[in-house]
Amino acid sequence: MKRTSGILLIAVIIITACQPKTKIVPVDREAAKVSVIAALDKYHSCLIAKDAKNMLPLLADNGLYCGTDSKEFLDKKSLSDAMTAMFADTTLKVSYSIKKREVRIAEDGNSAVAVDQFVMDFISPKIPVRWVFHLLKTGDNWVIDFSSLSLIPDNEDLGKINKSVE
Repeated sequence: MKRTSGILLIAVIIITACQPKTKIVPVDREAAKVSVIAALDKYHSCLIAKDAKNMLPLLADNGLYCGTDSKEFLDKKSLSDAMTAMFADTTLKVSYSIKKREVRIAEDGNSAVAVDQFVMDFISPKIPVRWVFHLLKTGDNWVIDFSSLSLIPDNEDLGKINKSVE
């Protein structure tokens, strides 16, 4: 029994000693936050300018993009098609400005969650929207691999909204 315990102890010591040493690389989360904000600002600018060509590279190829309708679960190609059709409408005026933004950078600095809130008149001039993003760092750039655009009525308006859809 002592011999088995000794062999197990030596094996544990050898296995522990052979583990690779992880080097902790410090992450400048403030610099990452500035980069995420720049990517989001570019995304919003492209939407306002109806510029799909410069918007699409900001999206991950395998991303999930949810619209305001409960049936809108889109991949990059579907979103591209929807944007191209929407941008072709010359009567559509896209204009808004961010009223509130929160950005959280992951501990490793390779992903982020961002939330933008604003009123988008062509969706609803009275009900604000909340656009939630998840971004991944790819090299020196950030790409959006998830977004969800939702209407966010104030709690005191929910009764009125529920009555109107009866």
